[in-house]
Amino acid sequence: MDHKYSLLWFPEKLRLLPYAFLLSVVFALYGTTLYFNFEWDDHLYVEQNAWIRELSLPHFRAIWSSAYLGHYAPVDHTFLAILYHFYGLDPFGYHLAQVLLHAACLCLLYLVLEKLESPRIAFLAGLLFAVHPTNIETVAWVSEIKSTLAFLFFLLSFLAFLRLRSSEQWWYAIPCTVFLILSVLAKINTVVAPAIFLLYDYRQGIRFKWARIWSLACFFSITVIFAFIHLLSFFWSKGTLAKSTLGGSYYGGPWVHLANLPFMLFFYIRMVVFPYPLTAWHMFQVYDHFNWIVGVGWIVLLGMGWFLYRSDRDTQFWGLWFIVFLAPVLQVIPNLTWVAERYLYIPAIGAFVLLSRLFFLVWDRLQRVWLRWSWEFAMALALLIFSWRTENHLPVFRDDLTLWEATAITCPTSAMCHSGLGEAFLQDNQVERGVKELIRAVEIRPTYEYLFPLGDAYAFNLGDYRQAIIAYNMALQGGGPSSLREELYAKLARSYLLTGQLEEAGRAIQEGIKSNPNNPFLLVDGIFLEWKRGNWQEARISLHRVLPLADQSGIIRYIYSYWANAAEVSRLLSDLRAQPPETVVH
Repeated sequence: MDHKYSLLWFPEKLRLLPYAFLLSVVFALYGTTLYFNFEWDDHLYVEQNAWIRELSLPHFRAIWSSAYLGHYAPVDHTFLAILYHFYGLDPFGYHLAQVLLHAACLCLLYLVLEKLESPRIAFLAGLLFAVHPTNIETVAWVSEIKSTLAFLFFLLSFLAFLRLRSSEQWWYAIPCTVFLILSVLAKINTVVAPAIFLLYDYRQGIRFKWARIWSLACFFSITVIFAFIHLLSFFWSKGTLAKSTLGGSYYGGPWVHLANLPFMLFFYIRMVVFPYPLTAWHMFQVYDHFNWIVGVGWIVLLGMGWFLYRSDRDTQFWGLWFIVFLAPVLQVIPNLTWVAERYLYIPAIGAFVLLSRLFFLVWDRLQRVWLRWSWEFAMALALLIFSWRTENHLPVFRDDLTLWEATAITCPTSAMCHSGLGEAFLQDNQVERGVKELIRAVEIRPTYEYLFPLGDAYAFNLGDYRQAIIAYNMALQGGGPSSLREELYAKLARSYLLTGQLEEAGRAIQEGIKSNPNNPFLLVDGIFLEWKRGNWQEARISLHRVLPLADQSGIIRYIYSYWANAAEVSRLLSDLRAQPPETVVH
């Protein structure tokens, strides 16, 4: 084939040029993210994550033996701990690591695609992956380091698998297995990797020998084990909201989710071709009973399946790549988030390869040079539009306020959006606007996850403890995980104490202690309660119970940071004959 007039072909002696070009595109588009702040879940995964504070055996034991927020992803937290060791709470280091991980994934992706397809298809598909706007959420959001890590290890595992099949040297199964395990321990979404291995064998027409069947069986067994561990962590972990929230989020049960499966797939297909709108939270229309729209959706989906069945094996492989990698997030297994752009990070590659194959199928049929150039300029225009869209939307992830201001426009009836925007306003010291948004969230959905932040806003931002008491009590009536209820009772007791309602404060402390007698916030409340009652000896006992739970900066700083009433703390410490250190700022 004559490539002389193609803009998407590189001479054999310039093999590194495609890598250099793709990396240049990534750094040009995402370089500005190095100066972004933490936003959204970053506060939970980085700023409030005690597990990553030290590179020590106790911290690694916690990371590798427990679930965090219901998710068992020890590779992700280990990587965050390493970043914290070098960068602390400076967002620059985390964003730099994320951009570098994304760039490494792009290079490995090009290498994999070059082995599976022609170099020109690999380059065009890699370029689409580099510029496509749906990757913004993954690359610009520190919390999604787990996705880039999982993809990186999957690509390494897949490369080892390709080598295993081409060489028939079975020791390649060792790195393939190791990288596969690391991938699913970074993020569970790549648990479907063995299905991709199986599809590769089918695509190549490889005859199934017993040795190959056993290798695939081992890969599937490994992922099944880790999928089971993750599901146990998600549904039974103390720190997850799944047990109390998922029932409401899994609206209608399995049959409703099965009925809406075509529309979830259509959402992701549309986002590949026409990525708009790009937000942190999508409103998704759910059909809660069978109607003609659901019927048409399933007819269209079955028609697409028939077309895929009748296609060649290459088309089947990449079409099923798209579907298989989406399978974990298609609501067959309960998930708190119906649809999200970040879920396209790996699946979209299947669509990019199919688009690239179609592009060159047409290109090869064009006989005249000017027609080929026109066709390539049309693709270049599409790439430029995607690049412009990415660059234009990227600043949305600069901080919480920019993120939720842009998101709230697209989800005016979502409590989640109003709550996120409200908390962003509070962080920006726009208290009145923040409280207004939090109230709106509660009006839409008066559950504990929205009443809790409203109570905090009244207590810590407005000093309106009576309104805070109402919000906290309503939140407690709405259930919630035990760890959250402990904190709710502690803050409720604090509000009662600050309004002089000592008996009510005592009852709140007792209720909280039933869940965890060593909760430091409840113990601090107990110190103030006994002191206000004049029981100084009991207050001293509570103070000594809190001491071992304090951080290295000392219990005095700990009490000040929680109580936020320096004058009263000073009086308490004076009465208990404990002087605050000079480092404390009143």
